[in-house]
Amino acid sequence: MADPSLGLIGLSYRAAPVEIRESLTLLPQRKLEFFDTARTSFDGLALLSTCNRVEFYGHANGSEQATDALYTLLQRSFDLSAAESCLYWKQSQEVSRHLMRVACGLDSMVMGESQILGQVQDCLLDSEAASLASPALTTVFQAAIKTGRRARTETALGKLPVSVASVAIERILLEAGPLDNLHVAVIGTGEMGSLAGKILRKKTIRQLTFVNRNHERAKALAVAACAQAVPMEELREAVSDADVVISATDAPHIILGPEHITSRENRPLLLVDLAVPRDIDPFLNELPKVTLLDIDHLKNGIARSKTARLAEVPQVEKIIEKELDILDQRLQMLNVEPIITDLRRKAESIRQTELVRMLNELGPLEAQTVEKLEHFSNTLVKKLLHDPTLHLRYGSTELDPGTVRQLFGLKESPSTK
Repeated sequence: MADPSLGLIGLSYRAAPVEIRESLTLLPQRKLEFFDTARTSFDGLALLSTCNRVEFYGHANGSEQATDALYTLLQRSFDLSAAESCLYWKQSQEVSRHLMRVACGLDSMVMGESQILGQVQDCLLDSEAASLASPALTTVFQAAIKTGRRARTETALGKLPVSVASVAIERILLEAGPLDNLHVAVIGTGEMGSLAGKILRKKTIRQLTFVNRNHERAKALAVAACAQAVPMEELREAVSDADVVISATDAPHIILGPEHITSRENRPLLLVDLAVPRDIDPFLNELPKVTLLDIDHLKNGIARSKTARLAEVPQVEKIIEKELDILDQRLQMLNVEPIITDLRRKAESIRQTELVRMLNELGPLEAQTVEKLEHFSNTLVKKLLHDPTLHLRYGSTELDPGTVRQLFGLKESPSTK
């Protein structure tokens, strides 16, 4: 259904390097401020921010197209000078199709990766918490989440698990050699760091260390992985002891800089930064014996790993098209339900007014007669509204709400936005 009030502006790894993607990343406090700023122009707003992308989904509440309103909002909130040429804009059904592809993992750097589905769910939860999950935006996100689940249960995409963390560890093997000779330190125990630890503990590794601000969380992971836990205050010592450091925190700033690097002598150090915004100072790549890889350096390994999953894409695309048809019907119903409500309310008001007028003209009647007239008028109205209601709900998806309201003499309602 063509709906200019639904729009998307975003940027992803396809055109924007990590230093540009992180320029549009919002810290928790700034995200709250961003949502507050959006309330005057949007009934619904959602921010999907991952290591691969930053996307802003909006359901505008006025006559302005959602993409235009989103761009105005972004201009007020960010310096877009570097990101401008990398932005993509989508509107109406293309927003829904894109979000479904994202939820299925088809638009991820690692095709078919499963983390993105949880991130889409979290995105909707954040929008709900900010009271900016409009019915239309919620319906689109719920449809995308359902599509992502279907893609993983009905195709082999879910049977071919891969993630950014798994590709990073494959790259570590290429760069640093067998893990049984390596001490690996993982900074951050969130989703990405935990996944990296889970993969590592299934392999033969000389030593594994978890570093986190929440020391209890690090200790819990360390116990499960037969590893050791180190508080963030001892980061310098942990890095000094390690051969490989994987960092994947949600910190808003650099947490690993030159001050954490000691002399390596003949021991090389491999740093792998999976965070956006980045955790590790890019300058460290200039130091002797230090090699730094960020999320964008993993593209070649990711390309080699997706061959088997490509065969599943046509089947996933079929699921997406079927779910888009269902979504269009739901959005159409969502769009016309306030009209149906107002139409029934108007018809009931007319019925009651005319029934009272007639009863006054007829004079005193037996209760049974009044009851029959009540039943007759009620049945008549229901039958007259039956076909228009069905056509509004299940008929053409191109119905213009304003035209329908004009046809039935209904006032404009805020609920139709």
